[in-house]
Amino acid sequence: MLSKLSLLLGNSSSRNWKIEDFSGIDQLHLGGIPATLALLDWLPSSAKDGLDIGCGLGGTSRLLSATRDCNMLGLDLNHQYIEAAMLLNKNIHPEPSCQFVVGNSLNLPFPKHSFDFVISQHASMNIDQKETLLKGLYRVLRPQGHLLIHEIMLQQQATESNVLYPTPWAHEKNDSHLCHWHTFKDLALAIGFKVDNFEDNTEAALTWIRQTRQQKLKPPFTPPLALGPSAAVMSTNVLSNIEAGYLTVVSARLCKP
Repeated sequence: MLSKLSLLLGNSSSRNWKIEDFSGIDQLHLGGIPATLALLDWLPSSAKDGLDIGCGLGGTSRLLSATRDCNMLGLDLNHQYIEAAMLLNKNIHPEPSCQFVVGNSLNLPFPKHSFDFVISQHASMNIDQKETLLKGLYRVLRPQGHLLIHEIMLQQQATESNVLYPTPWAHEKNDSHLCHWHTFKDLALAIGFKVDNFEDNTEAALTWIRQTRQQKLKPPFTPPLALGPSAAVMSTNVLSNIEAGYLTVVSARLCKP
């Protein structure tokens, strides 16, 4: 993926890249850029130092830097994704105020009280230890800090065994660790978070998937570049899983008192 991305950037006649030019590979969460902007409506204007966990190719971090003047640090376990995120940054002028590091969301390499906010967009579905994740995020947040989440979770009556794979976050069931919103919320409350805002985005996500699947992909930065040749099957399975009532899409703002 990285070598192909480098080749595409080097061979292109355009040298005036904008953040939205890369949305086909760095905004792969359901809803795309509009979903991110809607989530940011919950972010106080005073929040400037942010951590983007499971940042992928860095699209959310770049958007926060450009639209909210935030100092962003993107973290991902995938070395290639981090290298690609840095490469994309260098091809945008002026370069967004973002740093990208390889790291594990379950073992955050940051001191206590490092960030005003943490954002997680479709980054927790393959993490089994949700309590460990939330405790770590609570630790690195400053007092009155916020955790913004936009995640895919199980519908109330669904189980992991119902879900079709592959999906963008897991090629098979053993790699996926979905949970129900009430389970996630109860863990967060027990750790000390307060839930300030919650929204069910399932219907909006369905509309977005159906619309984007009918649109012709704008080359060269299309989802298969980031997700591989199974990208179309993954998209079909996500749509089927939501339509069947197995998956829901939620957004929430959690506050550290």
